[in-house]
Amino acid sequence: MACAKAKLFIWTEPRTRSTAIMRCLSNRQDVEAFFEPYVYVAISGIPEDRLNNYFIDNRVVEENLSLSKKSIYDAIEESHKQNHVVVKDFAFTLNKDYSLVPKDATHVILIRHPGATGPSFQKMVDDQFGKAMAKLEEDQASGKLMNGNEALLDLYRYLKNNKDQVLVIDSNDLTKRPEKVIEFICRFSGLPYDSSMLVWNPLPPDTYPQNWVMSKSLLQLLEHCSALLDLSNSTGFFAKSDPLEFDMSSLPSKRLEAYEKTLDSYMKLFEKKFFFE
Repeated sequence: MACAKAKLFIWTEPRTRSTAIMRCLSNRQDVEAFFEPYVYVAISGIPEDRLNNYFIDNRVVEENLSLSKKSIYDAIEESHKQNHVVVKDFAFTLNKDYSLVPKDATHVILIRHPGATGPSFQKMVDDQFGKAMAKLEEDQASGKLMNGNEALLDLYRYLKNNKDQVLVIDSNDLTKRPEKVIEFICRFSGLPYDSSMLVWNPLPPDTYPQNWVMSKSLLQLLEHCSALLDLSNSTGFFAKSDPLEFDMSSLPSKRLEAYEKTLDSYMKLFEKKFFFE
């Protein structure tokens, strides 16, 4: 009898080390990984019925394929017929439309203290995008992207009420004990675990793993982004944990307001997280 295929969704917000965890969990030949399939739809402002040639897909995709969130969902379901599937995306992209959340999947809510994610996002925008990303930076400051923990908390409550399998992980635990955390996630989701998943080969610049499905537009947006550069250069998890206290004085006033708003939701999720010994 064939082994059931895992269908794992990693829901998070920007700058939580989620790209590294996806790189690790997809470090198998029998996994197909979807990198933020909904996120570009959410921030681009492009009508969903006009997203032409959305996927860079290692399977065959027609040149002028138009995809909506629903058809992205269908692509994930189709892949799951043949592969273990790992999907990483931001909860705020759902805009509380939970019809896009599969009923038979397992879910990881990946959190990180906003004292770390806020400055990290600020630095990424300033270093990599500059004035060209001023609008996105302003959206982040006003809370359209910085509401990540509120969206995660709302999704967590939905999943619990729906009796779905959901696990809250703090990304700081990944840096302290990556093998224990990854093995636990694999056991939780049904994804076969092997310690070799924790180490991978570096990639050529501005590329991504061959078993990833990714938006062409998003890849172009991230072409010089530190997250993708870190992915290319990395060979495993960085053993660097966040500090116990955060100095938020460097944040602009709007970003500081967003930080204070999202901290409460983060703390509520932190209380629900799995505590590793």
